[in-house]
Amino acid sequence: MQSIRQSLNNLWVTALALSFAAAPTHAASLQAAMPMSAALEEAIPPLNSLPSPTLPRTPLLDRLLVDAPTVRAAQGMQQAAVQNGQILLDGTHEFVGQAQMDQRRVVPPDAPVATKYNELQLLIQRQLRLPSQARADAHMANALSVTAHAELDSARQNLLSSLLVAWFNAQFAQANVALAKQNLLLLQQQVHALHRRESLGDASILELEQMQAEEGRAKSALLLAQGMADSQRAALAARYPALAADTTLSGQPDSTATLAMPTLRAKELLVLVEQHSAALEYSRARLQEARALVAQDAAMRTPQPTVGAYLASDRGGQERVIGLQFSMPFGGPARVARERAALAELDAAQWRLHDIQAQTLANFERLFITAQSQASGALAQEQATQVQIQASTRMLRAYQLGEVPISDWLMARRSALTAEQQLLLTDFDAARSAALLKLNAGLLFDLSQSAAVMPAVSPAQEQPQH
Repeated sequence: MQSIRQSLNNLWVTALALSFAAAPTHAASLQAAMPMSAALEEAIPPLNSLPSPTLPRTPLLDRLLVDAPTVRAAQGMQQAAVQNGQILLDGTHEFVGQAQMDQRRVVPPDAPVATKYNELQLLIQRQLRLPSQARADAHMANALSVTAHAELDSARQNLLSSLLVAWFNAQFAQANVALAKQNLLLLQQQVHALHRRESLGDASILELEQMQAEEGRAKSALLLAQGMADSQRAALAARYPALAADTTLSGQPDSTATLAMPTLRAKELLVLVEQHSAALEYSRARLQEARALVAQDAAMRTPQPTVGAYLASDRGGQERVIGLQFSMPFGGPARVARERAALAELDAAQWRLHDIQAQTLANFERLFITAQSQASGALAQEQATQVQIQASTRMLRAYQLGEVPISDWLMARRSALTAEQQLLLTDFDAARSAALLKLNAGLLFDLSQSAAVMPAVSPAQEQPQH
């Protein structure tokens, strides 16, 4: 018993001596870890530094809507429709003049020499347009103008829709580059701090190599992100040259709130979408044009008469003739067939309108539900990212205290960075869907003007942007 107690005392003394001997080393370790502990919040890019989606600048949109080939083509067709409508209003029934000169030789039975007479005939005539046909032509002229205007609105809306998709894709790629740059800078700082610790003997070469490998991954990710951003920006500038002036894709200042989900209910939004849908506007215009064509063909079933007057001089002026002329064609089966064809086209136009209405409703439901889910998903992703960053921070503290290896912290940090990248993606997806939804509802741009104008939105009308 005495020998056992003596052995325990010897072990206690030895352990106490070893602890005092190791105290300077532990203090040096804590002192070397202090710079890293002071930068705990900077070990991963903070959420408030992540770029936010914005709309393109209004002057660039104005220039785009003026210079875009599709818009220019629609404007040319609108001018052509105006001129074609004027033709219908004026009518193609023109005066037709006709002159005829001949020489008559008369040989009397008792005269050996023939007598020659110079004769002249003048004729002027014109086809008359009946009042019913004039009214039908006026309706068609108005229908052509409405259709051309609908084509112009459709060109603008389609241009802005495709522009917004390309713009947010390019802006997201640019934001991903900014995140990758921040990540690489923070990793380089951590590598520098760990290199100092390794030189002081406080960190192993294995830890330094793992950190340098992580830095290499960050460099590779930055290069890939930069290449994707360059390609997206080049495609955007090639398709929409007016946006090439905004090389940084900074967008319209203070347009973040505009990209929030509208607070209107689904039924109210659907009413606005049906009012501002360029596809529906065009289908309604084509239906109006088909009805005007039916009215034209119905009026054409009654033939248009032609009247004229003529003056003739016979027998060298010995006889003077003044007369009137009237002609009228008999309507045949072709006129009836033409009217029936127009009625069939009217029926087809009505069915096309029903189909476009169904497509508009389906697209609205899909876009509205998608935008709502993406807005909610962005909120949930932000909360999850905050939790992931906190977990990464705690893992860094545990690594500094020697509780976990550096690989565990790097894995947690990688997860936090992936969460931030996913948050960027959900934010830009939600902004794109909200922008397209507002564009279709007429809440984003005023397409009735030649320039794109963003309406002023009060804070009460918008939800806060995440």
